[in-house]
Amino acid sequence: MEWDKLLNEQQLKGVYQTEGAVLVIAGAGSGKTRVLTYRIAHLLEMGVAPTRILAITFTNKATNEMRERIETLCPQAKGLWISTFHALCARILRRHIELLGYTKDFTIYDDVESSRMVKKIIKNKQLDEKMYLNKTIWHISNAKNKGLSPDKYQLTMGDPNADIICSIYECYEEEMKLNNALDYDDLLLKTVILFVQHPDVLREYQERFMYIHIDEYQDTNKIQYALVKMLADLHGNLFAVGDEDQSIYGWRGADISNILSFRKDFEGATVIKLEQNYRSTANILAASNALIKNNRNRFGKTLWSDLGDGDSVVIEHRATDGEEAEYVVTQIGSMLRSGDYQPRDFAILVRLNALTSKFEERLNSYNIPYKVFGGFRFFERKEIKDVLAYCRLLVNPRDSEALLRAINTPKRGIGEAMVTQLVQYAAARSMSPAEVLLDGFDAAVLAPATIKKLGIFRDLYADLFGYYRSHGIGDTVRYIVEKAGFALAYAGDDEETYNKRLNIDELIQSAEEFERENVESTMSEYLQSVTLSSDSDEILEDNYVSVATVHAVKGLEFPVVFVVGLEENIFPSGAYNKTDVEIEEERRVMYVAMTRAQRRLYMTYCDSRYRFGHYEYNKESRFLTEIKTAMGWVAPQSKQSTWAPTRKEWGARATTAGTLGGTISGNANQTYRGNIAQNTQAPRPITAQYRVGDKVSHPKFGKGMVIGVDGDIANIAFDSVGIKRLSLKVAPLTKL
Repeated sequence: MEWDKLLNEQQLKGVYQTEGAVLVIAGAGSGKTRVLTYRIAHLLEMGVAPTRILAITFTNKATNEMRERIETLCPQAKGLWISTFHALCARILRRHIELLGYTKDFTIYDDVESSRMVKKIIKNKQLDEKMYLNKTIWHISNAKNKGLSPDKYQLTMGDPNADIICSIYECYEEEMKLNNALDYDDLLLKTVILFVQHPDVLREYQERFMYIHIDEYQDTNKIQYALVKMLADLHGNLFAVGDEDQSIYGWRGADISNILSFRKDFEGATVIKLEQNYRSTANILAASNALIKNNRNRFGKTLWSDLGDGDSVVIEHRATDGEEAEYVVTQIGSMLRSGDYQPRDFAILVRLNALTSKFEERLNSYNIPYKVFGGFRFFERKEIKDVLAYCRLLVNPRDSEALLRAINTPKRGIGEAMVTQLVQYAAARSMSPAEVLLDGFDAAVLAPATIKKLGIFRDLYADLFGYYRSHGIGDTVRYIVEKAGFALAYAGDDEETYNKRLNIDELIQSAEEFERENVESTMSEYLQSVTLSSDSDEILEDNYVSVATVHAVKGLEFPVVFVVGLEENIFPSGAYNKTDVEIEEERRVMYVAMTRAQRRLYMTYCDSRYRFGHYEYNKESRFLTEIKTAMGWVAPQSKQSTWAPTRKEWGARATTAGTLGGTISGNANQTYRGNIAQNTQAPRPITAQYRVGDKVSHPKFGKGMVIGVDGDIANIAFDSVGIKRLSLKVAPLTKL
């Protein structure tokens, strides 16, 4: 294929440099996925067998997109290993984990299940849960990301309670093995341990993978780095793509030094920079460059675009968080009314989950479809995890956590005391509780009432197990929902019950769809796909506004982005207690947020924000100040705290500073516009349409009466929800 016509000069270097270690520093929107895809296609064209190529990504979405692109370019690509780190390790462990004393049907525990295990150990040790739970969970993950056992990790801690924390860690490891279970971090760590303890297994994969590709290299942690080094040690053909300016996962173990020290770690490595951005307009990139240059730990690059200046960047200041949310949502509503945008074109990005409620409230008010990401995922909902607990128990009878979740869900009269008796009975016989259920009980040890109720669950479990052995994934999940009592438990008509029933129906469809798309797949593989799914896998799948944390949208792009809550101590988060290194990561988070925007970028902040039961007053984020300072913006000589250059100043600065048009607004009554004209629409004669006393209808709030009109804002008293303050330009009102 003629790659020269499809790629720019720097991208071509990455495609053709097939031998040795190569690091591509790929700026946001610079086409890194295209380079990775075409490089693999080029290797296939050279005659390299698909089975000799490995590509590792960080999300299932990226994995699927890369596989589709490569198979479109090269039909002979079947057999490529393209997966996330965790899926790769799970695949290797399914083949070899018996060498470490587990069975191949091990369960993968998510964060909630791991947390429950730690909580149980803390309770058994009669320790203070508030003091130890969160701290211990963090330390266990941190130790595993560094590849350290409890005793070795204790030597590095410097915590006065290190011995207690590491004793919990040690018990946790023992319990996990008894349950034939691994957590997320184990998937990586146990693979490295497997390779260290069994060099013949490592050699098998070293010989297999002649060419190794790693996406998002800046997000690798110590254990992932060790894994990559091991696999690449034989052939030395490692192709890593990343951007140190987008390293935003330090809080979960990602080590930016992995990418910064690439040349040292891989002698003779080639480094290629991709700086042409194909996503964003020049105005957006100028603001983003102005921000990120304040970081010291970076290679240094300047993104540029030939997409034109584009719309002005907007910085909007409001008095309260309610007014901020009103501004954002009315802007979205106006753009939707123009017909040029759809809901999926918009993203409202927050640093903290807790900030979404005001925006959700306003989006509801204007009947704009939206979905929240970065918080509670579908597969984390209680009713979903309850059904999946039965699935896990069928696959892995040693999974006591799954049993304890399923045994009285839906409620069947098996209380905590009975469960405790069962657990103790099993422990005394070195068996799992599920194995005890299947083998039967000793009537001399357990009370008759306990045996009777446990027997009811035992019969259910045996019935489900028999069905599972002769039926497919979708049919089994549907059978569990019916036989275990979920269909009856969620048969009510109230809204909460109805929504849970819909969620369970969606779970059944998910299982059936997985089975259709993965012929001859197993329940174990389905559970693995569910557990390793990420929040971003669901974004952009339907037509709604995405309300998301910045971390949830990394790697995605939207025509219009609102970065909100830009105040000190919120963005950057916890600003007053952070080190310089931590502030640099916060700045990278902001940079990632800004570079998600394709056509329009809005950044908003307010003077007062209601959080934790009281009003907080934080000054504007230092990141806004840095952008203004770098671009030469000067505060006007007035009492108002409004930042905006005059039109004449702006034009001169835009010429010398690169290209940054902008609209920087002060309070709600005053707006300053930059040198690039904004799209405006002729306003409707609002006051002529609605007057005090008018009766109206709203699709969500029902019937109401207008009790006040101020320009395009009306106060409306609704029968169902009380008084709402709505923009008449956007609100979906019908006059009655």
